Parts: sequence; structure tokens; C-alpha cells
Amino acid sequence: MGGDSLQRTVIVRNIFPIGTGRRNSIKTNTGLQAALLFALLPLAAVLLAFILPYGAALSAGFRSSGSAGTGVTGGAAFSALANPALLRITLFTLGQAGLSALLALGLGLPGAWLLGSGLLRENSPGTRFIRALTSVPFAMPPILVVLGFVLFFGNSGWANRFLAALGGAEDGPLRILYRPGAIVLAHGFYNFPLVIRLVGDGMARARKAYAPAAETMGATPFLTGLTILFPLVLPSILSAALLVFLYSFTSFAVVLVLGGGPGATTLAVEIYRYARLSLDYSNAGALALIETLIASAVFMLYLRIERRTGNTLEIRDRFPDERRSAGGHIALIVYGVLLFLFVLGPLLSVPLESFLYKPSRAALPQVSARWWLSLGERILPALLRSLLLAGLSATLASVLAILAAGAASNLRFVSQSPGKAHGKSPLAALIRIFATAPLASSGIVLGFGWLSLYGRDHSRSLWAAVVLHAVTALPFAFNSISRGLESIPPNTSNAASVFGANPLKRIITVEIPLSMGRLRSAWGFSAAISLGELNAVMMLGLEDWETLPLLIYRAANSYRYGTACAAGTMLILACAGAFLLSEFGVKQKGGSHGY
Repeated sequence: MGGDSLQRTVIVRNIFPIGTGRRNSIKTNTGLQAALLFALLPLAAVLLAFILPYGAALSAGFRSSGSAGTGVTGGAAFSALANPALLRITLFTLGQAGLSALLALGLGLPGAWLLGSGLLRENSPGTRFIRALTSVPFAMPPILVVLGFVLFFGNSGWANRFLAALGGAEDGPLRILYRPGAIVLAHGFYNFPLVIRLVGDGMARARKAYAPAAETMGATPFLTGLTILFPLVLPSILSAALLVFLYSFTSFAVVLVLGGGPGATTLAVEIYRYARLSLDYSNAGALALIETLIASAVFMLYLRIERRTGNTLEIRDRFPDERRSAGGHIALIVYGVLLFLFVLGPLLSVPLESFLYKPSRAALPQVSARWWLSLGERILPALLRSLLLAGLSATLASVLAILAAGAASNLRFVSQSPGKAHGKSPLAALIRIFATAPLASSGIVLGFGWLSLYGRDHSRSLWAAVVLHAVTALPFAFNSISRGLESIPPNTSNAASVFGANPLKRIITVEIPLSMGRLRSAWGFSAAISLGELNAVMMLGLEDWETLPLLIYRAANSYRYGTACAAGTMLILACAGAFLLSEFGVKQKGGSHGY
């Protein structure tokens, strides 16, 4: 009886609200206060750790250089383009990024056609295998990709060994390392799985939405692909090309290891050299401003294409009568073998080489645990430092993301109040802009900004690296947690408010526990980003705080590949563990990262 009475009371209050205007006003004010309280820390963190340092880095380009013969000698960064050396560096940076995008498209579009054209069953083992392989580069730090590339395609690499044995020669024919072409090849091989994933998914959406109708009207699969699928998937191709271009344009570790000479250097590497080695902040700022302007223009073009296209095609359930052809299976096998060689080949070379030892250059490799016997000297301490840095930065990024996403969620809840005009909150838009702003930034420019704004003494600390890594991972953590909060039914939040929970209590006791899977995913992804991050540690000058990526770079740079491979194997295991945690958090609640 008491339960029925309570139920009737709740129903009556919902139908005939008493003092609705006053309670809605109180609810709105309380919700806004809670949102402001939640948003204060992440907004301040992004302002102090990202916006102000980035502004300091760019403003340094307008200062007088005062150094002769170092490249840029003017106060305005635009006049720096009149310098032949800087113009050559800028053109090379643009050229290698463009060639890398073309190579990634050439390698990735056939795979995207196989996955998205319907020639094969969508859930077949072959297609699942290719999709799994396309996820591998996303889990691997750039320094590991460079190390694997050197071990597999180097002068004494596995590809040359195989070709030499095949032709009966002493040495293989491949001579591509430490040349401009090596940079393009590394960027292309590293990024072409992105093309497969983006274009393949776009083609699958287009096919499932329009291909059945076209085939009903008598169109052949080739005609359907040429006249319907290709025009619809063209924006996905452009988006993938722009992303590859942007990644290659701002790349640092790949160019630092494989290039870096006078004829093969990029803006990012020169910013590092001017700021860290020459202490010429004016020239570094000019280069940073040029890089930021170009990268921002490319990123805005990418966003414009994404906004104009979007995911307007509905993904229906799988068709039971998807086409299967013998030619498609043959193409899948051939492409799968090539994908295995180019993706897993370099990656598997790292742990394999860690168990091989050559007594001399002419001797054959021998199976040995030599590099693992010295595990405790440098590798294990570096691993512990990396894990500590990753744990601290992932925790900070997750806390900031929870506060920012909670504030945005609370503002959405307030905007849905009865009697409140529904619309987008300007404060929620500001929070989202601040939380995702680091997504389009360069780690080298951000590290230089810290040096320029806070000085070398304050920047060379563990906590500076923790904050930089956390800010870098914040956009991914924010997007993941926001999707979790947005997936909570409005009735759940309304029920908590009906029973007297204030906004703070509702978020802490209801919404965050319901989004715990997304929180674990955000923490794991943020930790994986920090584990492989090299830019901030090198730019801040933390020589004494040697992490695994820094140890790998130093060992590979001094041709101690055994030590580099042992450290790389530990980094592979650490990153794989972090990504497994991230994937487990997402799959437990369903959905995808949305990164």
C-alpha cells in the first residue's frame, strides 16, 4: 500500500507539478553551478598547459633573432620564407607528406575495395584477419615503427636477407635507409591501414545503402562501383588522404631516425634543433608558426569535408546474400600476405632480433639471450619510468575528461528541463573546444612552448611531462567518456533527480558508474599514448628520466640494435596491455571508441 501511494504521488507530481517554475529555476541554477564547478579545472588545465604555451611558441617567431647564419633573421615569420634554407625545408616537409599520402592511398585502396565492395562475406575469417591487421599500427608508437622498418627493410634487414638468399648473392638489393625515400616509405607503410579502415567503412555504408537498388535495376557490380560507390566514397578517400598528410607533415621520430640530414629534414625536426640544441627560440618560433598555419589549414579542410559528408548513410544489418567470388578470395589471399609482410613483418622483427646476436659483422646471427641478461641495467628502470609516467598522465587525463564530460552532460541535462528552451549551450561548446583542442597540435611545438613560457628549469621535470602527456591524451579520453555519458537514457538521470540527487551526486553515483567501461577505455588509451610518446621527453630535455622510447632512440642511434629490440619488445607488451584494457572497456559496454 505504501509503495502504491508513493508511486501515485510521483505520477501526480509529474502530471500536475507543484511550483514547477520555481523548482525548474532552482534546478537550472544548481545545474549551471555544478557545470561551472566541474569545468573549472579542465578549462584551467588546458589554458595553462596548452593554450598559453602554444601561444608562446608561436609568438616567439615574431621576436628579433639576433643570431647570424642560423637560417631565419627577421622578426616576422612570413619573411622567413625568403630564406632559401627554410624554404627548402618547408617544401621538403610538404613534399614528403604529399608523397606519403599518395603511397598510403596506393597501398590502402585495394584493401578498402576488398573489405567494402561486398566481394567477400563481411564476417569471413579473411576479412576479420585484414581488419585486425589494420588495427596494429594504431597500437604501436612511432619509434617502434621506425625500429621495425630499419630491421626489416635495412641494409642487413630481413627483406634483404631473403632477397639475397633467393638470388644467391651476398647482399640484398635494397638500399633505402637514411634517404628521403625511406621517410616516405615509412610514413606510407605506417599509415595505409588508416586508409583501409576509413575508406573501407565508407564504401561498406554506401554499398549497403544503395547497391541493392542499383543491382535490382540491372547494374553490374563494376558499374555500381564506378558510378555509385566511387562518387559516394570520394569524401572518405579525401579525408583519409588529409589525415595521412597531417600525420606525415608533423611527424618527428620517423624523420629524426631515418632522415634528419641537410637534404632530408622537416619543420618538426628543425624546431627541435633550434630550440634544444641552438637555443634559438626566434627561429624555432618562426618554424613553429609556419608548421601550425599549414597544419591548421589541412585540419580545417578535413573537418569541413567531415561536416559536409558525415555518416549520413544508414548501416543496415548484414545482407545474407552478399556476393562471394573466387577472384575475390584470391585477391584477399594475395593482399593478406602482403599486408602481413608489411605490417607484422617489421613489428615481429623487433622481438625476433632481441634473441639474436652476431659476434662480428661477417658472422651469422646466433640465438642468444645476451640482450636480456642485462635487463636490469637500463631496460627495466626505463620500463618502470614509462609505466609510472603513463599511469600518472592517464589518471590525470581521465580526471580532467570526467570533469569536462560531466560538465557538458550536466549542461545537456539542464537544457532538457521542462520549460527550458532546448538548444546547444555556449558553455558546453566552449568545454568541448577546450577539451579537443590538443587534437590538432604538434607535440614538438607544445614542448617548445613550455620551454619558452615556463623556462628550462621549470619544464625539465617529471610533472611537466605528466601534464603534457595528459593534455595530449585529453581529447581521446574526453570523447570516450562523453559517449558513455551520452548513452545513458535521460530517464535514468531524471529518476535520480526526482529522488533528490543534486547534480554532483547524480554524476558521481549514477552516471560515472554506468560509464565505467568507457572510463577504463579512456584510461587505457591514454596510458598507451603516454607509453609511446617521445616528443615531450626529448623536447623538455629529460635526459636523466630515460623512458623506453628514449632508450630505444638512443640505442638505435648508436647502432646497438640488440638493446633497442629488447626495450622495444617490452614496449610492445606494455602498449598491447594498455590497448587490451582500452578495448575491453569499450566492448564491455558495446560500441566503439569514436576516436
